[in-house]
Amino acid sequence: MDNNNTMPEVRAAAGGISAPEMPKAPAFSASWREILAAVLLFALAYVYVDRILFGWEDIRWALLLFTLGFVALTELLCWEKPRTRESWFWLLCLGLILAGMLLRGDRADGPEPVWDQSQCLLFLHLDAVWWVLHRSGSLLEGESGHLLPVDGLDGFVIFPFKHSFLRVRSLWYGLSRIGRGKKRPAWGAVFWSLGAVCLAVLLFFLATRLLQAADESFDRLVSRVLRWLTLPDWDIDWFMVFLSLPVGAWIFGLLAGSAREDRETLDARAAGWREGLTKLRRVPAPVWPILCGCFCLLYLVFFVLQARYLFGAFTRTLPEGFIVSQYARQGFFELCRVMAVNLVLLWLMVRSSVRPVREDRLSLALCLVLLAESLLLAVVALSKLWLYIDCFGFTPLRLQSSWLVCVLILGCLAAGYSLTTGKKSLKLWLLIAMGSLSLLCLV
Repeated sequence: MDNNNTMPEVRAAAGGISAPEMPKAPAFSASWREILAAVLLFALAYVYVDRILFGWEDIRWALLLFTLGFVALTELLCWEKPRTRESWFWLLCLGLILAGMLLRGDRADGPEPVWDQSQCLLFLHLDAVWWVLHRSGSLLEGESGHLLPVDGLDGFVIFPFKHSFLRVRSLWYGLSRIGRGKKRPAWGAVFWSLGAVCLAVLLFFLATRLLQAADESFDRLVSRVLRWLTLPDWDIDWFMVFLSLPVGAWIFGLLAGSAREDRETLDARAAGWREGLTKLRRVPAPVWPILCGCFCLLYLVFFVLQARYLFGAFTRTLPEGFIVSQYARQGFFELCRVMAVNLVLLWLMVRSSVRPVREDRLSLALCLVLLAESLLLAVVALSKLWLYIDCFGFTPLRLQSSWLVCVLILGCLAAGYSLTTGKKSLKLWLLIAMGSLSLLCLV
């Protein structure tokens, strides 16, 4: 027997052939843009915590500084990524909200703004995060769409905390690269050089003090320069410095982490979510039409029984025992909430019905009837509000209420358009809602 011919077989049977090695993960590296942004965010996060988060007296200029820095760092980290048209829109909204907050300080004796400072800050944060997702191209569908809740979770939770240690790793990577490939300096030379610098600085200040004592004009000049260099309102609070560290890590995780997200991975996640939504289609065909019909019948009965009360604003006729303010406020927000409930019901019906709504004539008809009744509820609420405004004029709360009703009306129209044509309309509705909200920040 030929031993040379049998040995490979024996080795193979005995497990002598080694299994293919698993590919190793690539070593971590950080670009110079990420290292620079990681350093600059220490100061920017301190400004945010000390002057915006806990500086409620006048935060305008600190807010301007932080927002400009936030936008600049985002552009720095996403410099090589293409800018979409929608990202320009959200950046414009960011500027409008910021401009409204900056201008309100100049009209302290004027009318009250539509949105107060806390509301504008909330809108600014929401818009800023959404703009970063657009600018970095890390939205699941590449644009605003029906996966909006998942994108919001990514922007506020997943990306920042997933990359929470990215700033530390980037800084360590930058420090580890200093002097690599070059001859390292002798530590003794470094020590004596630092000692010489410290002694020279002490002697310089001593000489300056002696010259101030020798000449009054020079003393006034030096004092003026020192006052110009001193910023008494920006004393460092070390507790705020400590608090700004996790805030800076969160911001850097959002900015740099979003820019690092792989498009193929995001597309795979989006496909997974779309597949998951299709698995919700398990409700048998007769169930949702019957339930939706119950809702339509409920609203029809409500309109018939309360017609005189509901439609009194159209004829400027108040129900007995009511005054204008009481008639306008009573039931207004409840009608808006009913519209929101109907939109949720419609979403559940579209997403969970076994047979697509557009392919079932009865389901489609009932959905359109439900939307029509929702529009009628909105018109009733708007008529009551308009009667109130016609009698007493605009106030910030009445403008907010008018905006809310108009947004709900547009939502119903957009839903009806999508149902009848099969085309997406959520993005357009979202852009109109956010654009109008941003413009109201200037009022």
